[in-house]
Formats: sequence, C-alpha cells, structure tokens
Amino acid sequence: MQAKNYIIAIDSGTQSIRAVLFDRHGTEVAIEQAEYEPYFSLAPGWAEQHTEDYWTKLCRVCRGLMAKIDIDVNQISGIGLTSQRTTVIPMDEDGNALRPGIIWLDQRTVANVPPLNPAISLAMRLAGLLDSIRYAQKNSKFLWIKQNEPEIYRKTHKFVQVTGFFVRKLTGEFRDSTGMVCGIQPFDYKALRWYGRGYDFLYDAFAVERRHCVELYPPDTVLGHITREASLATGLPEGLPLVVGAGDKQCELLGAGAIDPSIAVISFGTATAMEVITRTYISDSALRFFTWPAALPNAWDIEMFIYRGFWMVTWFKQEMGLREALEAEKRGVAPEVVLDEVIRDIPPGSMGLMLQPYWSPTVGNKYAKGAIIGFGDIHTRAHIYRAIFEGICFELRHMQEIVQKKTGVPIREICVGGGGSRSDVVVQIAADMFNLPASRMATSEISALGAAMDAAVGTGMYANFDEAVAAMVKKARTFEPNPQNHRIYTRLFNDVYKKTFSTMEPVYRRIAQITGYPAED
Repeated sequence: MQAKNYIIAIDSGTQSIRAVLFDRHGTEVAIEQAEYEPYFSLAPGWAEQHTEDYWTKLCRVCRGLMAKIDIDVNQISGIGLTSQRTTVIPMDEDGNALRPGIIWLDQRTVANVPPLNPAISLAMRLAGLLDSIRYAQKNSKFLWIKQNEPEIYRKTHKFVQVTGFFVRKLTGEFRDSTGMVCGIQPFDYKALRWYGRGYDFLYDAFAVERRHCVELYPPDTVLGHITREASLATGLPEGLPLVVGAGDKQCELLGAGAIDPSIAVISFGTATAMEVITRTYISDSALRFFTWPAALPNAWDIEMFIYRGFWMVTWFKQEMGLREALEAEKRGVAPEVVLDEVIRDIPPGSMGLMLQPYWSPTVGNKYAKGAIIGFGDIHTRAHIYRAIFEGICFELRHMQEIVQKKTGVPIREICVGGGGSRSDVVVQIAADMFNLPASRMATSEISALGAAMDAAVGTGMYANFDEAVAAMVKKARTFEPNPQNHRIYTRLFNDVYKKTFSTMEPVYRRIAQITGYPAED
C-alpha cells in the first residue's frame, strides 16, 4: 500500500472552528477558520450555542480547506477531530439535536438534587468521594434537563458532546473517544469506561440511562468513515476514516509532544490550563486538579485549570485597552503587539502589584474572588496588564506544586500553546516563574496537531505515538529563564502569593453574606 502523506484536523472551539491540513512532518499546509455565533444566555449564568451553527460552520471550513489545497486527495490518510469539552447535546434516534448545546461556560445548577441511598452515601463518604459526587450531581446537565425539560429528556436517544455530534453527522455512528469524557458522569475514569453492573445508583444519581451513553473507543481508533451525504455537504472525500482524538486540552498535550510526565504544557487560552501526562491514574478528592483520559490510550492528563485565565486579558482589552487598540489599528497590528511593547520594560513583580486570578469561583471554593493588591501612585494600566500574566503564572506554579507532591515527578521543561503563547512577554514570565526553558511550538494549532497525530496513528501513517511525536512535533523558539527574575518571583510566591487566598477567603465569604453573591445553597 502506498504511504499517505497528509492528515486533516478539525478543531472546534468555543469561539471558532478550524480545519487544518498537516503533512506527515507536522507542517501546517493550509488552514480555514470560521467564527461561531457567540453563546447566548436565556437566564443569568447560562451559556448555550446552536448546534446548527456548529454543522454549518464545519461544512464551511471543510469546503474552504478543500478548495485551498492542490494535492491528490488519495494522499489524505484520514481526519482527526477534537473540540471543546463538556458540551451537552441531546440527540434523537435519527441524529437530530433536540435543543441547543449547553457549553462548558454554563453555570446553571440543579435546584433539587435527589438524595443518595443512605448506605451508598455512607460508602461514598468513607471512600472520600461523597463531596465529588454531590458536586457533580449539582452541576449535572442531564439531571437539569430531566427536571426542567422532561419532554426533551424523554425524546433523547443519546447525550453527546460536540465531537459526538460531528461523528454522527459525518459517519452516521453514535460513537466518541474516551479522551472526550471530562467531568461527565457516570464514567469510571480509572478504568476508562462507563460504569458497569453494580453501579446503577450512579446512573440514577446523574439522571443518565445506559441507553443514553454513546459507544466509547480509545483515542487512536477509527470511529467511522465519511458518508456520501456528509461528503456532499462538506467537500471531504467519501470514505475517509475519522478518528476522535480527545478534548482540546488533551490534544494540546499530545500536539506539543509531551508524552513524558516531566514535560508540562501550558495552554494560554480563554481558560488557562497546565497539563502533564501520567501513565498511572492519580486523582485529588479536594478537586485541586483534575485527571482526565489522555489523547493516548491507557494514559491520563493531569490538568491544573484557571477557569477564566486569558479571558482576563480580553476583559482588560475591552475595559482598559482603548488607547492601545487605537494605536494598533493605526499601525495595522494586533492590540497585543502594542501592549507587549508597553509592558516589556516593567520589572518582575509589576512594581509591587499582584493579582489573584479567581475572576470566577473555583471548583473547591465558591466564595473565591479575583483581587489586585499593592496599588501605588506609580502604577498604570500597563502594570495591571502585566500583573494579569504574573497572577496566572503564580497560580499555575501553586497548582503544579500540589501535583508534583502527588506524582513525585518534577517537571524539567515547559511547552506553551494557546493564543497567549504568541506573546514573548508571557512565555518569558512562564520561564522565569518556573526557572525552566519554555518552548513555543512551530505551530500555534497544537490542539489540531494532536488530533492529527491521533489520526496518523489510528490510520497507520505511524506505528505508534513515539514515531508520530518524533516526526510531527517541532519547536519554534525556546525562552531560557532569567535567574534574577526567578529569585524575585520565588520570594513573592512563597512570602506573598501563597498567603493571599487564605488571608482573603474570610473576607470573600463575608462579602457573599452581605451582598448575596454568590448565593448560599
């Protein structure tokens, strides 16, 4: 059989969808992108998107990509698919979405959480799992739909995520990857499968019936082939094999080549995450980090998560960055370019300004709030902008310390991805904070590259992931840490940052009691 030289990756995010053609060396040959309609809210805290927009935009980017490329389509080995995670879409038996997707930003909760059987509750408490289960129940979108939209629940054949929605539309199959199951119950994360016999109480607790669960496969498995109908709609070759790698964050880990637990990947995206791979399942009952199925079979992704992350950069640009935006427009560059120039000469520590990046409550503490401390008359908007970057990196370092105590594996290298990784200042701050080399990858589309690598292994382009990483992953630039800056950050981290939350938490709680936000349970 003639070796094939190209892979298509489809990466569906919260704000846009991209179709990317990679060659067998991981080089980005062509890309097509379309923006999604912004999510809408029918009530405070809700976040939904129309699934017809997902499908329309996928068809658009695939047709656009195929129009751009001038290669023999028989040289395309397959399609790798990744997407945002924890989006809930109920579908009927014919593959029709029954309502808009409830996306990961949605904060609705279940008002009346059904009680667990007393014996089960005691067993879960003794196992240290009760708080996790009650938290998951309260935030279960399946349970919310059953209680609030019973007719939709009755018609639901399968609950799918964005990838599951696309797999059904593209191949006719109700299938997905184990790597897409993040925060979804009832799933046995250690065994990497839906819970079996003896765990009916979990299905009842989260209002999921066994018939609702799609078939799950390892992330390097062909789930189906592009149907004739899908080919006509998308322009993709009929019969092309489709592989779902994993969620976007897990695919970023693979796309950066971090298949060694001593390599960490920081994704400076809307939600900022730091991830390391583990071949042994390690969890945290206090939910200080999460352990999800990885984009590799029989592996897990330990994820340290800042919910709002680089959303705070967008917030800053919208609320305080008008001057830089006007200058950027005049020069024909992105506002971030101008802002980077403004903060480049501000010393580490932002001249005494420190930010605590809890712009949304944490999973472990609903009273957590953001804070900026240390203001003086010397500070400008630029100092606030740099303090955002430093605050994000302080928090990542804090979470990484917790993870390292659990795994016993120190990190020796950092790779960076996400939109924020385009900033030299941000990557240098990360290098200085951890006192480690931080590498920007050759492509900023590392999530799409990870999905492409899953498809490359799944379709036989490469025999295993070691081969795929060696051939397809490349670094563009490595930033070496500045020892003096690291010493400053370490003193600030140990003497100030680690003490801020414990000092402020009673104040945050009192604010909630007085203002009613967030509301008491």
